[in-house]
Amino acid sequence: MEKLRKEIDNIDQELKELFLKRMRIVKEIAEYKKTHQLKVENVQREKKIIQRLNTDEKYLRDLFPKFMTSLFEVSKIYQELLMKEEK
Repeated sequence: MEKLRKEIDNIDQELKELFLKRMRIVKEIAEYKKTHQLKVENVQREKKIIQRLNTDEKYLRDLFPKFMTSLFEVSKIYQELLMKEEK
């Protein structure tokens, strides 16, 4: 059990690093959208990403879209906060 938990801890650290990397790119996207007066949300893109990345594993195929949707929501909140900032 301890070994498995250690593996999960390592994966969590990797997820954190990937999340921060993703948010740095989201920040650049927010700056572009603000400059070009574009909307934050792009539902079609979100659907395409989920379709492209989804898994065929029995239970995970229903859970993965929830995971990605949560990530999209956090990204949109971050973009909105950034776009409200004064330069």
